[in-house]
Amino acid sequence: MLKLLAFVKRDLLIAVSYRLQLVLGLGGMALSLMMFFFISKTFGGAISPYLARYGSEYFPYVVVGLAVSNFVTVGLSALSAQIRSAQVEGTLEALLSTPTSVYTVLIGNSLWQLLTAFGYAVLMIAAVIVIASLEILLVRALASLLILLLTLAAFLAIGMLSASFVVIFKRGNPIEYAFGWSSFFLGGVLFPVEVLPRPFHVLSGLLPITHAVKAIRELLLTRTAVAGIAPLFVNLAVFILVVGPLGLLFFRYALERAKKDGNLVQY
Repeated sequence: MLKLLAFVKRDLLIAVSYRLQLVLGLGGMALSLMMFFFISKTFGGAISPYLARYGSEYFPYVVVGLAVSNFVTVGLSALSAQIRSAQVEGTLEALLSTPTSVYTVLIGNSLWQLLTAFGYAVLMIAAVIVIASLEILLVRALASLLILLLTLAAFLAIGMLSASFVVIFKRGNPIEYAFGWSSFFLGGVLFPVEVLPRPFHVLSGLLPITHAVKAIRELLLTRTAVAGIAPLFVNLAVFILVVGPLGLLFFRYALERAKKDGNLVQY
């Protein structure tokens, strides 16, 4: 844990030293919020029956989806990017020979990006609460934070699978295709899953983002009790319990196979 905190401290100091990048990131988030706010105003007269449950307002609906989707890009790319960078720079073998676990190094180097995604998600949700004048009970806010943490853990597990394919195949990553664009298309980020043909509903249910987005929308945009999202919470937890160990095992297998084939540091 102390080693992971050391990685976070290092990246925090780097982030603070490049203030312009932080300002641009916040500015980009603000522009996204403005864009969807005015899109919502433009089409506000055409209320979709699918949004009636969520107050018939598209702006809060879509911002919650976008907030959670921050984890998709970061979770899928952070760990695999660390592996790819180490391969190209020729430092992967040295990294594996250190007394520190390779899992600690990889997760530590990616943890700041994941925490940043979590921070942006919280800021976006806070912004929509203020702009849409939502009244949120503390217990609902805390439950939403817990769902975001579970989503972070879910995509960290997926990221480990993604990194495994990079170790073995260098390029070409089916995990990014399986959980990347599909999360935006099938996960209910920009539009309700219900508008899709019924066969897609089954695929949607396999994605963690679907349950995360729905849980937070239920907590913030409806009067559903916290206990009412228990099935969604369980779905996320089960996904983590299954994919997390699977990701660790597959990554270990990928390292052993790459060592055996002698192409661990090839790129």
